[in-house]
Amino acid sequence: MSERHGNADDRVGEPVGGDFTTRLGEHPRRAGLIGWLGAVVDDVPVPWRRRLGSGAVAGVGLFLMGIPVLHAARHATTVDSVAGDLLPLSFGAVLLLTGLWLRWGSDDGTAPLVTAFWVVTGLAASGAVSLYVLTAHVAHGHVVESPLFLAYDVAATGAVAGLLVSRYDVRSRRRHRRLSEQERQFRAVFEGTLDALVITDDRGRYVAANPAAAELFGLSRTELVGKRIEDFMPEDASTGAQWSTFLEAGGQRGEVDLVRPDGETRTVAFAATANVLPGRHLSALRDVTERTQREHELAEERARIEFLNRLLRHNVLNGMNLVLAKLDSLAAAVPSDRREDVDVARHLSEEIVDLVQTARRLAADVTGESSERRVLIADPLLAAVESVRESYPTATVEISPPDADLRVRADDMLETVFDHLLTNACKHNDPESLRVSVGIEADAETVTVSIADDGRGIPAARRDALFDGGGFEHSRDWGGFGLSIVDILVDRYDGRVWAEANDPSGVVFYVELPRPD
Repeated sequence: MSERHGNADDRVGEPVGGDFTTRLGEHPRRAGLIGWLGAVVDDVPVPWRRRLGSGAVAGVGLFLMGIPVLHAARHATTVDSVAGDLLPLSFGAVLLLTGLWLRWGSDDGTAPLVTAFWVVTGLAASGAVSLYVLTAHVAHGHVVESPLFLAYDVAATGAVAGLLVSRYDVRSRRRHRRLSEQERQFRAVFEGTLDALVITDDRGRYVAANPAAAELFGLSRTELVGKRIEDFMPEDASTGAQWSTFLEAGGQRGEVDLVRPDGETRTVAFAATANVLPGRHLSALRDVTERTQREHELAEERARIEFLNRLLRHNVLNGMNLVLAKLDSLAAAVPSDRREDVDVARHLSEEIVDLVQTARRLAADVTGESSERRVLIADPLLAAVESVRESYPTATVEISPPDADLRVRADDMLETVFDHLLTNACKHNDPESLRVSVGIEADAETVTVSIADDGRGIPAARRDALFDGGGFEHSRDWGGFGLSIVDILVDRYDGRVWAEANDPSGVVFYVELPRPD
């Protein structure tokens, strides 16, 4: 694998395509008074933000409530005085309750200090403005009754106005934090994903690219940004019509050939989404060149296997059937002392026909013509036993009838598995004295068939190499293909096959097959 992120131009965090990411939420720190306040708030620990902020707001509330109470205690209670004190008194109560809520009810660590700042600022600013206005009136000889109380009323209104402003500021900060978090998540995905991600404008010009895209295109990100889609397309590609169709449809998926600046052509699978933001279109690209080549090679291999399958079916198999027919016609004319030779020829011809049919079935499986299904294990197992009894009548083959309803996950090639194992036992031993025992054990998930003989056995080294996973390769330089066929078929059924020594002599083959779900 090539080294990723090798160029300085491809560093994670490089502000390539910054206009797009900024519009997603990467806002700079706000300047001015709000920016200064944000810096101060961020520097104060969260517990102290709660204590200081809620205390300041509650203190302003108590102050605003205390002045009307003191005023009422020192002056006669009239309707006018009560009406004048009621508004600042309610303002003070609101601020007091807000302070208590900020201390124990709010889960926002920033809100208390921000609220306190705006409440105190509103109180001080309104009070200062009202005092300035009153002072100017008095300086011009105007008579103002209770100037300090009037300034207090205006300051109380300013404190509540500051509370309202703080609500907006807190919500703005929360929104800013959410956008910043979304931006960090987006940038982490954009920069770190293994798929190539590119962002284009309405003209098909790349405005942002991640490191994987730089590697795919064979350019640094600074070189890639600013180029157009058609710069990497084959000469005969009609990119203009495809681009218009994409913008109208809002999205598109498919595969396309990408021509890199070094002249290499790569096959790329893409998924594009139009207008993720106005005028910005996101595309995810994945290099599938090797996969496409493998699919092409597999298609060619399947075509060759299908050709061989037809060759076996139309030439070899038809020829062997003709040979068997000729042997049948010759059997009556051959003298009795030579009839054994005809029987041997017929037996070998039938074995060749069986092998050809097995090869056809294996070829059909590779080309996708066979399908897995559930089979009753009794049917292929009993059929294989009867077949080997007919072929080797002097051998003793014992089997306890299996459960008639016992099923395994396999197909009608399963009889071939048992037939090869039983035939292997008889062929490599003396059938006159051979005893073969077939057993079945089942549990909740698997069915295991054992085929044990009391013959000469197999050396341990060769026994362990019988089913070594070679499959179609058949890497052994000894033995026939029968057990390799067994290995291939059992593996296709997601089962296991192995051999063990039989006591006191011989060998036991085990075939473990999964039961249907």
